[in-house]
Amino acid sequence: MQNRHRPVVTGWQLFCLIVNTIVGTGVYTLARDVAEPAGAGGLLSMLLAGILMVVGLLGLHLLASRFPRQTLNEYIGEILGTFLGKGYLLVYALFTLLIGVSVPRAHFPVVSAWALGQTPQLVFMVPLVFVCWNVARRGVVVTARVVEMINYLTLTLIILLVIPVIPIDLDFVRPLFEKGVAGIAKGILPGLYAFAGFDVFLIVYPYVRTRRKFGIGVAALGLVTFFYLMTTLLIIGNLGIELILMTTWPLQSYLNRFALEIFERADVVFLIAWTFQIINTIVVMLYIAITCLQGAFPCLNASIVYFIVLILAIATTSYQTDYDFETRVRSTYSLIAIGFFWVTPWLLWMVSLLRGKKGESSSEEKSAA
Repeated sequence: MQNRHRPVVTGWQLFCLIVNTIVGTGVYTLARDVAEPAGAGGLLSMLLAGILMVVGLLGLHLLASRFPRQTLNEYIGEILGTFLGKGYLLVYALFTLLIGVSVPRAHFPVVSAWALGQTPQLVFMVPLVFVCWNVARRGVVVTARVVEMINYLTLTLIILLVIPVIPIDLDFVRPLFEKGVAGIAKGILPGLYAFAGFDVFLIVYPYVRTRRKFGIGVAALGLVTFFYLMTTLLIIGNLGIELILMTTWPLQSYLNRFALEIFERADVVFLIAWTFQIINTIVVMLYIAITCLQGAFPCLNASIVYFIVLILAIATTSYQTDYDFETRVRSTYSLIAIGFFWVTPWLLWMVSLLRGKKGESSSEEKSAA
């Protein structure tokens, strides 16, 4: 049954949710990941990945706009039926949770190598996950407000990182097509992982009180794409492809050379500040996972769902594995997950069209008509 008194999320908070969920993933190794198959053409790979994400966002918008006053939990059963609908929500929750826990697992090795070499993984992870879980379980309004507050720090970091403090060597950047079109196409795949989290648009859609939801989503993806392009450009232009491929975390190597008068060690300052951005990403991912699990198992008490998510998050983030294993799992799983988030909304939209399923229009849409 539809609830006509939903919490309200502003357009600005929607922008913050999309930006802050995305940029926490893959940022440390992104330049190397796209440069390995594409060389300097990784810049084009990132641009194409951003365009593909806009296409994926359109699918999310078309699906959600058919049921503007309902959440995914409420209308997925109308499209797929009760059994398949619950199965879809369960898969959605698990994929989101796995992406969410991959973010702090990728963050901790960098923090450990640069600043906290003697700190056990469990000591770092458990407080981080618990804080994020405590925010996420309080609902969309609290989640959006926390993300909005931290967003100002994120935007400051983005602005600082795209400033070309160190001169760029254009000789490192010019051979865009050195690896050919095939190399650029291969570079898109790791680029897609860096956009993980854009699907929060679908989950919070009915809560947002503005008619410009899709435009806000495109603006958020545009900012993230610009951020990725500029950081990749600066890293390639300063380190060169050969050095990047030998570097575990190219962004940190670049920041080690980055120097402003207010920063003595920009790489360490960035790690401390970026931890808050990681918190934002985990918060939203856990919120999505909780929401989808509640839809998949409506018979369960909310407290039980919260507890299940907390235990799974702590267990998976605290379990220690080697770096190579993490990389293989993340690259393999991420392609499946991103494909799921990008493709299934289009399929669900087409099924809803064929079956004539459509929710009641919102009052805003009626007034606009």
